[in-house]
Formats: sequence, C-alpha cells, structure tokens
Amino acid sequence: MSPGLNYFRFDLYTAILLVGAVQGFFLTLLFLLRRPHRQPYHHLLLAGFVGTLACIVLEIFLCYSGLMFQMLPLVDFSEPLNYAVGPLTYLLFRSLGGRDWTPRQWLHLLPFLFYFLYHLLFMVQPEAVKYNAYLGAYFPDAARIPARLLVDPDPLYLSGYDDWLTLVHITSYIIACFWLIRQPSGTQVANAYFYSWTRVLLYFYAAMLLLFLFVSFTFREDLGDHFLAALLVVQLFFISYKLFTGSAFFQPVVQVKYEKSALSDSAKQDLLHKLKLAEEERFYTQPSASLPALARQLSTSPHYLSQSLNECLGKSFFEYLAELRIQEAKAILSDPARQHLKIEEVAEQTGYLSKSAFSAAFKKQTGQTPGQYRNKAITGVL
Repeated sequence: MSPGLNYFRFDLYTAILLVGAVQGFFLTLLFLLRRPHRQPYHHLLLAGFVGTLACIVLEIFLCYSGLMFQMLPLVDFSEPLNYAVGPLTYLLFRSLGGRDWTPRQWLHLLPFLFYFLYHLLFMVQPEAVKYNAYLGAYFPDAARIPARLLVDPDPLYLSGYDDWLTLVHITSYIIACFWLIRQPSGTQVANAYFYSWTRVLLYFYAAMLLLFLFVSFTFREDLGDHFLAALLVVQLFFISYKLFTGSAFFQPVVQVKYEKSALSDSAKQDLLHKLKLAEEERFYTQPSASLPALARQLSTSPHYLSQSLNECLGKSFFEYLAELRIQEAKAILSDPARQHLKIEEVAEQTGYLSKSAFSAAFKKQTGQTPGQYRNKAITGVL
C-alpha cells in the first residue's frame, strides 16, 4: 500500500533505537544458546525479558523512523508485550534469588495471554485500518484514508486505556519485586550477586515510570515514545555490561598454557597460602563467588590464580569451587543438629542459587543425591 506520505527520519534517536533492538535480539539468542551453570531457568527468563524489550524497541524504531509505512502488518504488534514486562521481571527476581519454578508461576502471564488473544482482533484488520492507526499515533494531524473494519477491534474498550492499564500493571509488579527482595527464601542471606541486579533494575523501572508520566502529559498520542525506548536501550546496555564484566553467567572454563607466565614457584605457594585463608573465611558459600572476585580478594590477577589452581592443584576454578561447596554440603547433611534443614536451604548455605543446580552438582561429585547422602549419614551407612 502506498503510504501517502514520503517520510523517513534518521537521527540520533533512530540510530540509538536501531542499535538497541539489534543488541536485544542478539542477547536473546545468546541466552537461548548458552545455558549458565548456576540456575537452570533464569537464562530463559532473561531471554524472554530481553526479547520483550527488544520487540518493544523495534516497533518504536519502525514507527519513529517512518519505516512502519512499509511494514503495516506490524503496527502495534508489540502492544500485548506491555503485560509481559512486569511478570517477567518478577519471575527473574525470584530466579536470581534462588527460588525454584513452580507451576503456579505461569499464572503471572495470564494478563499477557488474555491481551494477546484480545489484540488479535486488531492484528487481523486490513492494512488500511492499520495505516490509519499508525497515522493517529504518530501523525495525528494527517488525513486518514477510507478503511473498513473487518471486526470490532476493541469490543471491551480497553485500547483507549492501554497506557494506564500498563502503568498500573507494571507498578504492581515493581511493588511485588520490592516485597520479594525483602523476603529472603528460607535461610538465604544477603546475596550481592542477586541484589546488584535487582537494585539497578528497580532504579530503571522507577525512572521509566517517571518518564512515562512526563511523556503522557507532554506529548500527544505516541509522539514521545522514542524517549521511553531510549531508556529501554540503556537498560539493554546495562544487561550486556553486567554479563560481560565479571558476573557469574559466562565464566569460561578453559585450560590455559602458562609457558610465558612470570609467576614464580614461591609466588604460587604464597598465593595458595592466601587461598587457604580465604577458604577459612568460606568465600565459596557466596553465590557471587567467581574467579575475578576471588582474584581481587587475594590481590592477584585471575590469570595467576587460574595458573596456580591448574598447576598446583590440578583443577580449574570451577572444579575447585564445586569441591569446596560439596564438602560444605556434606558436612551440613551429616550434622545431626542440622537435619531439620531443607535441601534448598542447604543449597543456599553452600552458595547455590537453586535446589536443582545444587542437586546436579552434588550428584556429579558423590554419585548420589543430597537426600540419599543424608539418609545414609543418619543410618550410619557412610
């Protein structure tokens, strides 16, 4: 369909939105292809969360740049995703806090599913209807073209209140997230890895709500959406930064050759002595334990620490970390005074973010589940 308007805009905001959308879809693919070792499902929630933001940014990019005239079937395609942002954030917080998935968590996505099905009434409309809808949102003063509705696209009159329904929905989940991080599960202690994510994400949402109110009272229709999308792009960049600057998601497990290393034997022994002191402080029980973090604590480099572990102990950092954690878990499970602890509580006390990740690591080390090990310890079979 000829748009009737020869309009295309490429400025700083257009470039920012394009880069953000591309980065968002790249991160989504990365999360889907790479399974982090700590938590069995938070990478899927991150994939859904980042993919949702990327789709929202992509639609605003198409609308703001004018390219939507060439892709009219996609008009408002991301609107139902407004009701996925809040639940995905909340579920991601649960996951990063070490809580396991339960079937009732699917209930959080029911508003999204309902609005998705409801929005299909608009998505099946002819291109002329979508053309007019796009004009009304981004060119409110432009003349419309004749268009005939296939079906009533809004029988419940929800579309006119979509922005405010979205605001209430997301705000409710932000409140739920604040409540969640103040209610640790079981014996969970302060988790720097968890709170470093949640704190900044909540700051982003607070800024987003303030910007939403500013845009709603300052601009007509959707004319200020590019400001909101730019903040979403900043959030995507934050996620990228967080992942690739020492977080616990993608720590590599590789064997490195150290022929050219300047680390002497005496320096290795000194480093191992410091390592023993760190073990006495039980650094390994922190979920945020990582090779870079431990190296900083020992005042050395990750390269030197990795070399010392490989050459002196014959282990990679993750093998070394897993052994310490499982040793701690075995001590807890065989302690009569701590038989009342649930398996997930033992997992939390030994540095794991979920029961399933702990059980998998424990069975790999011992050949039996934590429950089996505890039962044998109680009966004296061990």
